[in-house]
Amino acid sequence: MALFSAADQTALSGLHVQRVMLAHVSFPSGERRLHTGMGPLEMGGETWEGVSDPFGGQLVGLTGMEEPRFGRAVAIDAVFSGANKTFLKSIWDDRHSIEGVPCDLYFAVIDAETGDVLIPMKQLMAGKLSAPRFSFVGSSIRAFTIKIVSIWEGLNFAVTGSMWSPAGQRARYPGDRGLDLINAEIIEIYK
Repeated sequence: MALFSAADQTALSGLHVQRVMLAHVSFPSGERRLHTGMGPLEMGGETWEGVSDPFGGQLVGLTGMEEPRFGRAVAIDAVFSGANKTFLKSIWDDRHSIEGVPCDLYFAVIDAETGDVLIPMKQLMAGKLSAPRFSFVGSSIRAFTIKIVSIWEGLNFAVTGSMWSPAGQRARYPGDRGLDLINAEIIEIYK
């Protein structure tokens, strides 16, 4: 099934097309519905709060999303640049509770002139948040990045258990029992 129908593709060729990225995040303190623009946005029967505020200094950018391939899961970086000290401290204080929080990412298209919805919300991925990474350059540039990873993120890491196992060792060196005692309970008796 294609993500965009023929009608959606026609809407994308309009004059004042603007994408809207939305995230439904289930923080321990409660659910939040966020979008990358400014102010509240009504979509899908819910109110989404904007996280970009040029006057408050919390500007959000999302990196591109790669198409998933066999053996690799998608991940997107959400970069909060120019965050004020209070907001940055709140993220720092909650950094341990943020990691692993469910985060569903949606995409929609609106007409920038009228605000009409051209393409309704479509779920891009069901994911979760990674721990925030902080960047400080001097005293004035402050930013942090949170990676939104797919629930299949384990595909991005090589499986090393097969290489360092008794069976893997014997496959490389037949008859070698050098790794047979890994994870074996060893009892030493001193006399």
